[in-house]
Amino acid sequence: MSNKIRNFFLGIAILVFAAGNFGLTGCSHSPAVYTMPPERIEQMRSEFGTVGVAVASYRAKPKILRPAKGPVGGAGRGVIVGASTTIMAGAVSPIPGGTFIGIMLAPIGAVVGMTYGTATATSTAEVEKAEKTIDQTISRLQAMDPIQTLQTETIRMGSERTDLTFVALPGLAPQSPNEIVRYDLLDTTGISSVLELRVEEGGLRGRYTISPPSSAYLKIRARLIARKDNRILLEDTLFCVSEKREYREWSENDGQLFFDALISCIPDLAEKVVDDFFLVLPTNTN
Repeated sequence: MSNKIRNFFLGIAILVFAAGNFGLTGCSHSPAVYTMPPERIEQMRSEFGTVGVAVASYRAKPKILRPAKGPVGGAGRGVIVGASTTIMAGAVSPIPGGTFIGIMLAPIGAVVGMTYGTATATSTAEVEKAEKTIDQTISRLQAMDPIQTLQTETIRMGSERTDLTFVALPGLAPQSPNEIVRYDLLDTTGISSVLELRVEEGGLRGRYTISPPSSAYLKIRARLIARKDNRILLEDTLFCVSEKREYREWSENDGQLFFDALISCIPDLAEKVVDDFFLVLPTNTN
């Protein structure tokens, strides 16, 4: 097998391995505050004061993992999945030269995957029908203004669960994904710190296979910023991930399961942010 062919199949394996691991983590890593020294947490919390909550106003593009469409789509995806599975199996095997063996056998894996994908892929009509319903469900969600709901829920959770004062900062949040807001230069009188939330992703995710089960999810980025100098006090990425279902299940009953799963993520994420950023207790481990 030539170097070009080997590199081609190895590239496929890397891409599919990355896609296959998309969304496998059900929650974010432990935020930095979990491992901070107690004195650092106490010093940082002395700066919180009144907390302004700003939620980015831009809409994150939905990311939807779909099954292969019909025999042709199944064959194409089967080639990729079959070849990459063979290579990755070789890479993790204890046999010396396992990766090379996996690459050598990749064409066989591709043929097996193509055959399997052709025979088992969901029909094009069924996938497209589900797609239409899921797209309509996303439009329903956006019409409900989830950004405003996230801000409202975070303020409510913060006010109920902490001794701090939480207030809305309307119109002061980022308008685009790359915008960095200088809160120290804005009119934020009476605000000591800003809790900035960005909804970065949402949709359906899972392993890249022929007809993959998937989970509804939302991903947000949270930053707690000192208003006086725009210094980041805490920063973390948080996920809300539902149970897995087949793609067609998410579209049943006008997409109600998908709708409910994403809506329920909003208070869950608000609670997670408040708990992680404001309620982790200093613990002296010495």
